Amino acid sequence: MKKIFLLPTAFALVLSFGSCQTADKKSSMTKDSVAGDTPMVNGNHVSGIESTESGLDEAGATFLRKAAIGGIMEVEAAKIAAKNAKSTEVKDFAAKMLSDHTKANTELKALAKDKKIITADALPAEDQIHLDEMKKMSGAAFDKHYMDMMVNDHDKTVALFKTGLENRDQSVKAWASNTLKVIESHDEMAKKIVAGLK
Repeated sequence: MKKIFLLPTAFALVLSFGSCQTADKKSSMTKDSVAGDTPMVNGNHVSGIESTESGLDEAGATFLRKAAIGGIMEVEAAKIAAKNAKSTEVKDFAAKMLSDHTKANTELKALAKDKKIITADALPAEDQIHLDEMKKMSGAAFDKHYMDMMVNDHDKTVALFKTGLENRDQSVKAWASNTLKVIESHDEMAKKIVAGLK
């Protein structure tokens, strides 16, 4: 009689032990797959190594990525203004934007490469649509739109670069500081031109 009762008990113990081992395997597999997840940049998986290897924190990487997009926008808008602007003052301003932001973009690309940070080579779709609409404009209407955009963009860019000044990485901080001086001068120029436009 005792043997009959012991058999189901032994069988139950074997089953529960087996299920524990399966659960352990599952949890270790889950941990591995979660640890294996990597963020996506430009549709590619990247390991978090780009930040740790370079010593650049996420705030610094984000700053460089945002600055890159802003810089591309300034250059592309300036190219359109060189063709479509009516005012000589606006054309001269656009030429300065093209020169200064091309230089800043080249410096940023070199810095990002050194820090192993991937930055954009093209604009987001909504920014490109805006530029495509600007290409259809001309004359005084273009001048007003472009210069209003420049005031708005440079105000935002000044704020962005002030965050770059706070970064712990000395080379990011130095580049942000030098470039901020140029951007602040652009901001002042843009506001003066806007005030003079009819």
